[in-house]
Amino acid sequence: MATSATNNQIKSTGSNETALIRLLRTWGTIIVIALVGIGFAIASPYFATVSNFNNILFAMIVSALVSIGLTYVIVAGSFDLSIGLTVTTTSIVTAFLIPVTGPFLAVVLALAVACCIGLVNGLLVTYGRLSGIVVTLGMSFVLGGLNQYVTNGYQIAVDYREEAFRWIGQGRIGPIAVPVIILLLVFLLGWIVQARTRAGHYMSAVGDNPMAAYYSGIPVYRWVIFSFILAALMCGVGGVILTSISSSAQPVGGQGYLLEAFAAVYLGATILGKGKPHVLGTLIGVLFLYMVSSGMNMVGVPFAARQLFNGLVLILAVGANAMLNREEIHLKFI
Repeated sequence: MATSATNNQIKSTGSNETALIRLLRTWGTIIVIALVGIGFAIASPYFATVSNFNNILFAMIVSALVSIGLTYVIVAGSFDLSIGLTVTTTSIVTAFLIPVTGPFLAVVLALAVACCIGLVNGLLVTYGRLSGIVVTLGMSFVLGGLNQYVTNGYQIAVDYREEAFRWIGQGRIGPIAVPVIILLLVFLLGWIVQARTRAGHYMSAVGDNPMAAYYSGIPVYRWVIFSFILAALMCGVGGVILTSISSSAQPVGGQGYLLEAFAAVYLGATILGKGKPHVLGTLIGVLFLYMVSSGMNMVGVPFAARQLFNGLVLILAVGANAMLNREEIHLKFI
């Protein structure tokens, strides 16, 4: 009887531990985000306000678009280190073309240039058989050099009379800023592509096991290239909005988004216990990073400490992602 009672107690304890681990795996990141938000709300009376929430949403728009685009590349099993420079390049192309073609055609052509950057990256990674890290690092240097050459290191101003173009980044529909609406629409479309379409399932299959995907009849190269084009397109949209917000293009305006994007994607991969990058998690990850940045700013934490926090979040998020997938054999060392 005593042995039976002991065994039942052990089983009950194991079951409780399993339930706790399952709870933390699914909701642990959300709980941490909520606790951090509560902490900042207690530390500063200005943090938990509608005005500050609107400021956070507006500040994170470009970073969120870039991060959502990067999500697709990582889901497909590669990397893109040129996303920040793609934002800058699209911004510069937009600013240069507006006086020549008008705002509408300038935006279309700038987004086409962004897609071409993604296409070149994808072709070199697939048919060129080159590492995604090497290709996109090289592309970032190429784009950085071109941006400096065509601008001579100076910003390119957009005529203030271009009201239709300025409305993209500075307009409002009721109380909501137009860029926020664009972000929500892009997020919705991005989520549908990843979760509800064949393209999203194929990219996930390629990223999980490209050899199995190939023998299943999935055109692996096509979907890797598609992920790079999609990422570049998202960066292009971010570049257009960035130009509209500031009414100018900066030759180094988009370089700071790279670290934020990777931190957001890998942090988002731990949200809801997915263990894999997904668009919803990425958006929440970006929101968390900007929420923390706003909170730190309100309590007087210096900028260097905020950069340190972003780096630590990236390391911890990747580590948590590895723990969620610890049953898989670790064979990727690049």
